[in-house]
Amino acid sequence: MRIGMLLDKPFPPDPRVANEARSLVAAGHEVHLLCLRFEAETPAREIWHGIEVHRRLIDPFFYRKASALALVLPAYFQFFARVLRAFLSETRVEALHVHDLPLLAVGLQEAERRGLPVVSDLHENWPAAIANYDYARRFPGNLLISPERWRAYERKHLPRAARVIVVVDESAERLPAYGIPRDRIAVVSNTVQVDEFEGFPRDAEIEGRGRAGFTVAYLGGFDRHRGLETAVRALGQLRDWAELRLLLVGDGATRGALEREVHRHGLGDRVEFAGWQPFRLFPSFVAGASVALIPHLKSEHTDTTIPHKLFHYMLLERAVVSTDCLPLARIVESTGAGRIYASGDPVALASRLRELRDPQLRAELGAKGRSAVLERYRWDLTARTLVDLYRDLHAERGAAEQRGDGR
Repeated sequence: MRIGMLLDKPFPPDPRVANEARSLVAAGHEVHLLCLRFEAETPAREIWHGIEVHRRLIDPFFYRKASALALVLPAYFQFFARVLRAFLSETRVEALHVHDLPLLAVGLQEAERRGLPVVSDLHENWPAAIANYDYARRFPGNLLISPERWRAYERKHLPRAARVIVVVDESAERLPAYGIPRDRIAVVSNTVQVDEFEGFPRDAEIEGRGRAGFTVAYLGGFDRHRGLETAVRALGQLRDWAELRLLLVGDGATRGALEREVHRHGLGDRVEFAGWQPFRLFPSFVAGASVALIPHLKSEHTDTTIPHKLFHYMLLERAVVSTDCLPLARIVESTGAGRIYASGDPVALASRLRELRDPQLRAELGAKGRSAVLERYRWDLTARTLVDLYRDLHAERGAAEQRGDGR
């Protein structure tokens, strides 16, 4: 089957898109990915791991502003409608896979003109996510970017998709209220490519720095909902623990505020800001840590999504300390991979960290986490759901063509 994918970002490095597209290619499908490029020097076309990548040049300033205001100003949707129309005419794909919510209406509009089924791949609960992002909370975004408007958009367009993909069971549970039958919803989680992740060369210097003390590591973005301020305040509760330090690998909108919080608590020598790092170095940062942290604040958004980092941590046998967001708590507790604390509670987090000073306990939790990934939470097993989805979709399309109601 020739599958078209629509992504409103540059590619690579999106790991979810890469995992899905590569698995479909491995299953014998032909995959064309339409995405963006911000620089003229980036190739407009290339074959990447068997995926035919088609890039369209867009001004990054226009991208940032127009994408944020897509439901208010039509320029962003108009741009994608034009480039998608040309892409579908050129590639003659048989199905369109739309990554995340914003471009779903454009994808449906152009695909339905050609009688193509659309697969809507919801990387997260978009309306709930918008409510957490700083750009939508401060002026003028708080006047122009409405989570409720995005929720109405989702409710209107999502039932038109032939299939809907979500990342966790908790997200699947919210969709039948939109009138979407459960058999049209598939859970394809953000699990880990085991061989690839473990195959990255290790950096001995990074690992050694982590092992020099008791390192609590967090890898990911810095946004309000990540709960990193709670981690800093927990560190302030543990001043008597001389070797304890917090390693933050990543960057984002709240980094400045976080640095000020560290300074306010006098913890500058206990917190390391490593900045954005190449994905290939992630295993080195994780392996050097004593404990791996997911301090996400509990909300509708974090109760209906799952970060890749959970499975990275578990695979490398790090004891996980996480908040009580529903999917995180469900997986960590059911697998025995770590400890859970109440969202936003630095005292509770400090207590969990003290508990994990015991190296034997950390080893036991880490071993359970790795075992769970190898037995269940690995991408080669997760991908079967995606491959089965397209097998069924292909069969349905063939049956429709035989009946004469497909094109």
